[in-house]
Amino acid sequence: MPGGLYLRRPAVMRRFLFVPILLASFAVVALLVALGPEPEAQEFEPALPEVRVQSVQLGPQRVVVNVDGTARPARRTRVAAQVAGEIVWAAGALRVGTQVAGESPLFRIRQTPYSQAVAEARSRLAEAELRLLREQAAAEMARTEWERTGAEPDPLALGVPQLAAAEEGAAAARAALETAEADLRNTEVRAPHSGLVAARSAEVGEWVTPGHRLLELLSLDVFEVRVSLPDAALSLLDLPFRESGGRASPARVTATLGPPDAEVRWTWEGRLARMEGEMDPATRFVPALIEVAGPYQTTPDGRPPLVAGMFVRVEIEGKEFADVANVPASAFRADGTVLVVDDEDRVRIRQVDAFWPAGEAAVLVRSGLAAGERLVVSPPSLVAEGMRVRIAGSPGNP
Repeated sequence: MPGGLYLRRPAVMRRFLFVPILLASFAVVALLVALGPEPEAQEFEPALPEVRVQSVQLGPQRVVVNVDGTARPARRTRVAAQVAGEIVWAAGALRVGTQVAGESPLFRIRQTPYSQAVAEARSRLAEAELRLLREQAAAEMARTEWERTGAEPDPLALGVPQLAAAEEGAAAARAALETAEADLRNTEVRAPHSGLVAARSAEVGEWVTPGHRLLELLSLDVFEVRVSLPDAALSLLDLPFRESGGRASPARVTATLGPPDAEVRWTWEGRLARMEGEMDPATRFVPALIEVAGPYQTTPDGRPPLVAGMFVRVEIEGKEFADVANVPASAFRADGTVLVVDDEDRVRIRQVDAFWPAGEAAVLVRSGLAAGERLVVSPPSLVAEGMRVRIAGSPGNP
């Protein structure tokens, strides 16, 4: 027993020595912390969103209205026969696609019966005029005789109705001769104006009657482009109304021709000539006509003619507005507002009056912005009034 108690004493002693050692270690660490240097305080700022800005420029801007349309001739004339007969002659170059000058002969109808009608009308006119002369002489003699007798004159005895009938007969004969001569002239069909032959429906040897269509002629002096203007554009254009006294809005007509990999754009100068019809209540568009003079005139750059049926793009020059900003479309948020950055690099939300596009990637704004303000052209998705931002490209920012 005494020997066993002696063997367990060192283990008990080691257990009681562990507690003082642990306390001494804590004391040493606390002493080192108390005597060591104090750590420096550091401030952590949240990352600011980066935006791109541009300076607002105000100045005069002219509105341009872009619309699409199809070219067509201003006049499409159907030339028809005015007398009946057999076609005995036609112009040799009278084919579809050829140009003819105004008053140039196109067809000739057999003239024999119409020449005979003119001769007969002249004969009847001569007889009527002879009768008129006889009645005039007889009336003069009767008036002289009645004046000698001093009696009350008798209209029948004086030949008054006979003279009136002779005058009417002479007038009718003269009108018949004019009609016969007009029919004779109409046996030769002439072009009513210069133009392009679009269709031909008569040949030599055919019998035609009055009203029979011989050919269709397209005018080449003026072409038209029918377009549809949105109602919002009406207040921005100089509309072609005589009462307004304004100028006609110039227009540029552009046709893109050629394969997709080698397209060439050709332009013609025109003007907004007139409004046509009434506004479509469903689409709120108004039809209008653009006139282009000389669509077939050649130019040094080899411009092709403005062919009927060609699809074109029309740029109509509108009114000029003062103090207008040209704002990139990317600057607008979903609700139509824009962002500007103040002198403290804080965001301010602005309501602006954007009234018309300026090309494909910009919009004209006439109120809501001041010259020199920093406009955000890349608005962040989440933004709040007064939020601080970083300006891309500014000193200190990458």
